[in-house]
Amino acid sequence: MKIRITLITLVILSVSCQSNTETTEQKAINEKLIISYTGDADFVQFKMFEGISQVLELNSVTGYFECILEIPHLNKAIFTYDILVHKKDSLGQVVEIEPNKTLITLNSNEAIEKGNRFLWIGKNRDDSYLENKELNGSLITKSMKSEFLEEKREVTVYTPKEVNSKIPHIYFTDGSVVNSYAPYIDYLISTNVIKPVKVIGIHSSSSNRYEEYVKGDKNNVLFRNHQQFFYQDVVNTIEKEIENWEGERYLFGFSNGAAFCMHEGINNPQAFEEIIAFSTADYITNPLSLLSEEDLKRIEALDTKAREELLQYLKPIDFKFEEYPRFYLGAGRFEESIFNDNVVFLSVMKDKGIKVNFKEFVSGHDYDVWRIEFLEYLKNQFKK
Repeated sequence: MKIRITLITLVILSVSCQSNTETTEQKAINEKLIISYTGDADFVQFKMFEGISQVLELNSVTGYFECILEIPHLNKAIFTYDILVHKKDSLGQVVEIEPNKTLITLNSNEAIEKGNRFLWIGKNRDDSYLENKELNGSLITKSMKSEFLEEKREVTVYTPKEVNSKIPHIYFTDGSVVNSYAPYIDYLISTNVIKPVKVIGIHSSSSNRYEEYVKGDKNNVLFRNHQQFFYQDVVNTIEKEIENWEGERYLFGFSNGAAFCMHEGINNPQAFEEIIAFSTADYITNPLSLLSEEDLKRIEALDTKAREELLQYLKPIDFKFEEYPRFYLGAGRFEESIFNDNVVFLSVMKDKGIKVNFKEFVSGHDYDVWRIEFLEYLKNQFKK
């Protein structure tokens, strides 16, 4: 057992070092982000959503709270952030208070509200994603009863106004987000920016999301059942709705949902034209392919049980097909471990001759970024 634990530690450290090397080799132009809060406070902090954070220091001359961050490609970046403000109350206890949004500036620009957070949009970044308040197409959520899942599961479908037998189908994991994506997609279609696409959002499980999306152990029954549900129940049903449908099929997901997308693209490559996977978490963490010959020999020297346990832990990915779909991957620079995993696996895919594009997001693990980057993908892939 001690040998196995030691070797696992060695493997993790080895892969970590290689990941960091890959990341630092990317040439990034750092630009300064000057954050200022001019309100009354005792403690102020900038916090990129699921990314970096920095305490603002009180400037004794101006009385403002300020900090400076160097961020790569800042003028082309989009990310969500919070400004956390704390102040002592009458009892001397430090409590969090609502920041005055009019007193927040980033590079002298007023903060842009996005829900209950704020959104940074670089001056050289396209932020012209508008939405239709009333859809030209249709948006329907329906329940599908599945013998594979032994329950009902909701599916949200956006259908554009004009449909033909060759319309592309884009399947979403975490499909409830189609409700918020659809008004933007509908706008791009109705203004003739992109060709019509149909979007099918398969909702994730409220209790077994990870197990359904990340295969992990080979005996993961929940994964296999969800996989059957995806193809047998959803895909077969949806694609019978259009007579003689012969369009292309795409699959999009983020985080653990992206792990499912990656698995299907690698293991069922004939099913998809392209896989769009953002901030893939788990599954692609594949250190076995990066081990040296010496490390592999050490694994072979272990007894059978220890070797099998270690190989299962490392979760090697087998590339067994001659042809694969295209892959469009992306991850946030400031979601460090996930970013490093994606960069390392990108190299593995390229070595296998797979067509893959990767985009570095200047963000953390950010829902708003995934939506905006997906819309940008649509504009490039399906432009008229």
